[in-house]
Amino acid sequence: MINKTLRVTTPTDLQIVMTREFAAPRKLVWEAMTKPQWLRRWMFCPDDWSMTECAMDVRTGGDFRWVWDGPGGQRAMSITGVYREIVAPARIVHTELMEMGPGAGACGGGGGADACAEGGAEPWELLATLDLTETPGGTELRMTLDFPTKQARDMALASGMEYGVGIGYDRLDGFFAEANGG
Repeated sequence: MINKTLRVTTPTDLQIVMTREFAAPRKLVWEAMTKPQWLRRWMFCPDDWSMTECAMDVRTGGDFRWVWDGPGGQRAMSITGVYREIVAPARIVHTELMEMGPGAGACGGGGGADACAEGGAEPWELLATLDLTETPGGTELRMTLDFPTKQARDMALASGMEYGVGIGYDRLDGFFAEANGG
């Protein structure tokens, strides 16, 4: 049976691991993670934000840039990075630098959201590793986030990240159901 609950663990002081299963073939989950037209549809952002840029050069050494604007068209957040390893359709390793802008407000999400821009803290880069494993009836997604410090990891946990990721993956699951005629 597919477990559609996002599980979040902190195996070390510098890591967050998120695991979620999808009732979809690994190739389809891969496409949803690597194609801008899919990412724009499922990646969560607060209701008053819009994703204004989604550029992805999915190859080792390629880069990506995701940008959201908040109310009034002010830049709310950008996430940029470089792909360090691509093993289609099983693994993506990339750097990730998140920068909050003046349109971020309280960053949306589920509680503790002010931590995402806590005191104008300097942005920090993390290493994200996405592993997709075929399972009976679907695909297990495992996202490991490696942070430079415990403080950075704790700020990410306090930001409401789990809430937003969970909603995004639920949306993605809905699109997979549509693709399967359900």
